[in-house]
Amino acid sequence: MARPRRRVTEDVLTVLRGQAEKLPIGAKMPTESQIVEEHGVSRQTAREVFAILQSEGYVEIQHGKGAFIVDKSANDVARFQGWFRGNQFEIAELLEMRAAVEPYVAELAAARMTGDDLERLHASVEEFEAILRGDDVDAKVAADEAFHSLIMKASGNKGLTTFYETFIPSLREYRKRVFSPPADPLLALPHHQRIYQAISDRDPRNAYEQMRDHIEHSRLDVRRLASEAPSASD
Repeated sequence: MARPRRRVTEDVLTVLRGQAEKLPIGAKMPTESQIVEEHGVSRQTAREVFAILQSEGYVEIQHGKGAFIVDKSANDVARFQGWFRGNQFEIAELLEMRAAVEPYVAELAAARMTGDDLERLHASVEEFEAILRGDDVDAKVAADEAFHSLIMKASGNKGLTTFYETFIPSLREYRKRVFSPPADPLLALPHHQRIYQAISDRDPRNAYEQMRDHIEHSRLDVRRLASEAPSASD
C-alpha cells in the first residue's frame, strides 16, 4: 500500500531538515531533481518541502539557482520580533488576563482537586518533558493547554472556565510562538512541576504564587526575546 502523500512529504522534510542543520551557512541544498530521484517523490512534493524549509528559516530559495542555507538563528529572532511588534498590545492583554485569572484558579484547584484529577495532572507533568524535547510544536501547545485546562476544570468554577475558554484560540497562537525557536520550550517545565507540587500539597497560597510566577516569567521571557538582536558572530 502506498504511503499517504502527507506522510511522504513529512518523511522527506525530516531528512532534508536534518541535512540543513548540518550544512554551513551559504551551502547549497540538493536540487529538486536530486530529491525526486533519491526519494522517489514528485516535483510538487520536492517544491513543497523546500517551501516549508524556507518558511522555517533554514533556506533561502533563489529562483534558477536553488536553495541555500541561511542563518536560522537570526531568522528565528527576526520572525519572533516581527510577530511581537505586530501583536504586542494583544500579547500584553492576554498575559494580563492570565495573571488576573489563572493564579486564583490554581488556588481553587489546590483546595478542590479530586484524586483522579490530580493523577491526570501528574501524568501531564510527567509527559511534558519528552514532548518539549521533540520537534512537534502542535504537540507542545496541546500538552500545555491540557495542563492548564485540567487546573481550570479542577477549580470547579464554571464561570471562570467559560471566560477563560474564550481566550484559548488567541492563547494557542501565543503558545505556538513561545514553543518555537528562538524560545526555549523547556523553560516551562519547572514551572509546571512547581505548580503541580503546590496543588498536590493542597497548598492554595503556594499554588497561587507558583502560577503567578509562571505567567510573570513567561511575560519577561517574551519581552527578552523580542528585544534580542543576533550578534555579529551568530
